[in-house]
Amino acid sequence: MQTLSDVGLEKSKELLKNAVYGKKDTQTIKDKIFALLFQKLVYPQIWEDPQVDLEALELNEKSHVVTIASGGCNALSYLIASPEKITAVDLNHAHVALVKLKISAIKELDYGDFYRFFGEAKSEKNIDNYKKILYSKLDEPTKEYWDSGILGFQRIQMFKKGFYSFGLLGKLIGFLHFGARLYGVSLEKLLIQKNKTEQASWFDLHVAKIFDSNIFKKISSSPFALFYLGIPPKQYMALCDGQPENMAQVLKERAKHLATVERIDRNYFAWQAFGRKYDHSNQENLPQYLQLSNFNVLKNNISKLSIEQNNIVDVLRSAPGNSVDSVILLDAQDWMSDDEIYTLWIEITRTARQGAKVIFRTAGVASPIDSILTADLANKWQRNNVKSDYLWSKDRSGIYGAFHLYEFQN
Repeated sequence: MQTLSDVGLEKSKELLKNAVYGKKDTQTIKDKIFALLFQKLVYPQIWEDPQVDLEALELNEKSHVVTIASGGCNALSYLIASPEKITAVDLNHAHVALVKLKISAIKELDYGDFYRFFGEAKSEKNIDNYKKILYSKLDEPTKEYWDSGILGFQRIQMFKKGFYSFGLLGKLIGFLHFGARLYGVSLEKLLIQKNKTEQASWFDLHVAKIFDSNIFKKISSSPFALFYLGIPPKQYMALCDGQPENMAQVLKERAKHLATVERIDRNYFAWQAFGRKYDHSNQENLPQYLQLSNFNVLKNNISKLSIEQNNIVDVLRSAPGNSVDSVILLDAQDWMSDDEIYTLWIEITRTARQGAKVIFRTAGVASPIDSILTADLANKWQRNNVKSDYLWSKDRSGIYGAFHLYEFQN
């Protein structure tokens, strides 16, 4: 008998197949393997900086936000600005189940239990709270997702074992730590550097040699190596500018940017990458949605957030005209064909209110829309070059090639 969780998985398969294959005439083995992997939990934490997003979007109490959800960290952080409505969407049923669990936890738990669940994410108490408090509040597909698993290991047990070590990205980070130890490098030592200068010196002395090694160059020259980062074949080629032999150098530059763009006591992305955890002693070095000072606002605003499993184009198609103020695309356009990007921007333009903003990241530097949009569409959207480049320089994640802010000029 097919469960509701199975239905979500089947929908993930269909949505991901369409997203990865797009309108390609042929489907490569690389595409098929990536689509298969991406049906699982990929991002226990989202890797776009919400602090940068909020500065770009300038949300207010009348704002309607449409965003790709991923792990839900940013959609929740946007609630701190008290917009009127946030519509979150994701292709992956695992991400949808994660966001629904977070929504329920914000509604039902006090801050200490909420932080234990999603900040520390490694406690038997989390399982108790799930069973005694959250379970009855969840819909059936979400219950089935967290209760199911492999070989008797229920997925909810990840919050007992250390949630941020799971998911495709969590496992990849763990593998990178293991690989670094083979070179005699403990990546956690970045966390004790006192300033950005020390962070850069430590990286150059201890980490750069890993990226410069022949074995790393060989491994990273294959698109398969980055599937666990959630990078499909098309995006892989954009990341290395079509030259796989240069991928190790590109990754070294991005890793150094992550390690040095901000002081380590102010960059929770670097803590997760190099320490595999959050800085529990420093509230200001946490995602906004996990900070105590924001928790009451989250509780008050949580009903403004909705989440659904769908393609963002179809969500926009169902929205009334002139009804959306902000669209956050993450790096989704790196996956898309030219026709799909054009169709997406038709719907973004139809639904955009005056002054609407769209933000997204790209693996490479160039914006994908400049050569795709027809003149009538392009004339309605202006990239804010100064602010885009400034905000990219502040992005604490640092794993993307560029940040793009477009403003509606109707």
